[in-house]
Amino acid sequence: MKPSLQMIAERAGVSTATVSRALNDRAGVNPATREHILQIAREMGYTPSMAARGLATSRTHNIGFITYKYHPQPITSYHVEIAQGIDDEAQQRGYHVITRFVDNAMMLDGQRLALITEQRIDGLILVGPALSPAFIIELYNSGVPLVLVDNMLQETKLDAIVCDNADGTYQITQHLIQAHGLRRLAFFSGPAHWFSSRERRSGYERALHEIGEAPRLVFMDETTVSTGYAAMLSALELYPDLQGVVAVNDATALGAIRACKERGRRVPQDIAVVGFDNVAWGPLHEPPLTTVGMFKHEIGVQAARRLIDVIERGATSTYQLRLGVELIVRESCGCPPAEHDSLGAP
Repeated sequence: MKPSLQMIAERAGVSTATVSRALNDRAGVNPATREHILQIAREMGYTPSMAARGLATSRTHNIGFITYKYHPQPITSYHVEIAQGIDDEAQQRGYHVITRFVDNAMMLDGQRLALITEQRIDGLILVGPALSPAFIIELYNSGVPLVLVDNMLQETKLDAIVCDNADGTYQITQHLIQAHGLRRLAFFSGPAHWFSSRERRSGYERALHEIGEAPRLVFMDETTVSTGYAAMLSALELYPDLQGVVAVNDATALGAIRACKERGRRVPQDIAVVGFDNVAWGPLHEPPLTTVGMFKHEIGVQAARRLIDVIERGATSTYQLRLGVELIVRESCGCPPAEHDSLGAP
């Protein structure tokens, strides 16, 4: 049986309130009594439960950063820049950041995460569209304050910081149409239920609708280099007259370019390829990648700021912030180097 505060209190000969104060590093406990309680808790294998949260009034001054663990894709500059923004703001406010990566199995039981069961954090920032709605709602129902980044639920309104996904893909699709005269354009989408996939697809579809072209959609189960590669092979078979690809992110754009090269299709001369996110290697790629830039550091700052405000002052309403984006023109769309020299860096 898992030990409870009451069991520890009975063994120590003190009240449960005294045990709670000792286990939460609160004042009002004699040093010898505190050490006695901690020793008993260690011997009994006690870890705090969510039920004990109501007894605790002190803070850990830790916030959790949770994102999806891709296999075998490594962490990208997308995650790093958001994490840096979170950490910068957290340090300014006297908080530390604990990072955790979760896979599909771990998302089946969110309340068993050690960050939650052991009360290691005061709040959570959940980053990316791959985190499942059920997992997010389970964490929300645990009572821990949380903020979503690059994600929003369709039915449940939670605090969220996102970029203007739809406008970004609208801008970059319009660029291919207006600057390069391309019309037969495909969109490489992540899973249809992902927030960013839905929004970015809508911007692409809006631009095509304005010129009377039907959308050409290729769906991927993940948004990685390998899925972008496979999507490009499928698109070349499905759409022999394809002129360009609007990829849901930069990783899939890179995979698409790799597939074109292996199939003897030149980028951008035969097929233009553009991305979204503006990750660090974009300008170093061959050809340099035209993309949509997110202000990732600022997204992280705003997420941490909102979360800490809720931790310290509580929330009276749902807060959702949508930051603008910028079109970053390089060579993979067909623009010559001279036209993007001053725009190569975000």
